[in-house]
Amino acid sequence: MAPAQAERDWWQKRLGAYPDAEGSWHHVGQRALTHHGVNGRIDQLAIRSFGSELVCELLVPTAAAPTGIVVVVPFYDTPPLFGEPSPRTALHDRDPADGAYGLRLADAGHAVLAVPWWFEQIAAADPATATARSLEERYGPAAARHRREQTMTALGRSVADLVLAVTAFEESGLAPGARLAAFGHSLGGKLALHLAALDPRIEAAAVHEPGLGFAHSNWADPWYLDGEIPQERDQDDLLGLVAPRPFLLAGGGDGDGAHTLDLFRSAGRRWPAEQGPDLLLHDGGHPLRPHVMTAIGAWFSEKLPRRA
Repeated sequence: MAPAQAERDWWQKRLGAYPDAEGSWHHVGQRALTHHGVNGRIDQLAIRSFGSELVCELLVPTAAAPTGIVVVVPFYDTPPLFGEPSPRTALHDRDPADGAYGLRLADAGHAVLAVPWWFEQIAAADPATATARSLEERYGPAAARHRREQTMTALGRSVADLVLAVTAFEESGLAPGARLAAFGHSLGGKLALHLAALDPRIEAAAVHEPGLGFAHSNWADPWYLDGEIPQERDQDDLLGLVAPRPFLLAGGGDGDGAHTLDLFRSAGRRWPAEQGPDLLLHDGGHPLRPHVMTAIGAWFSEKLPRRA
């Protein structure tokens, strides 16, 4: 077994990041999107994973670029990625346009596969947690349910959902010949990092403020690793599994910045000289600024040209 595959197997086993053996998917429907200057079609793909249904949304913009890229974007819920309100944005009195990362990727000509997070779906549907604002109050009960019902880590469950979503997209035939990428901010960055490391079907990935390194974010929380932090490895090892595929770490100095550079550089030794990974640091803190999102969309276009 190749060393990289052995390491990937270690992480998958440690996290329990295996898709549901009985998982399935079906096409729910289709709707048009005309919002914030983006026109396109959204296909809804419902995945059945570990007894729950999650509805993923595939946006193919009318003005899709010839590069033919589909970016997998995990997030709390899918509507805000397209500038649409959700119970979560209403709860926090947020303008959905502020987190419309899917629309910004569509502006760059990329299709987007938005995948919701199981823990938010459970929290939003439960009257006892639907109006909770703190992470512990909102997601703690869902994490406790997960712990009762499943044996894998909560993080592993989330990655497994993403792997099944990628399979559903591939089997749907909705964007044949497209190149697959992954992007995420914060929570989504954590999940996109793990998806790219553990699923070689992802050809490039960009993450913003994931908090690279177990000491640099809330990885021990119940909805991630529930206190079971690996002692023998850190996330430079995980990130190295993306090599030699293109990877971009973007940070504003909060989750990622000078304090995570040692791990980033350690992982970078896995890439051939002068071939990556790439780094984009700004001083904007944790929020994903519009100019940074624009740069990430352009980065995907540069790194994943259309298949010959």
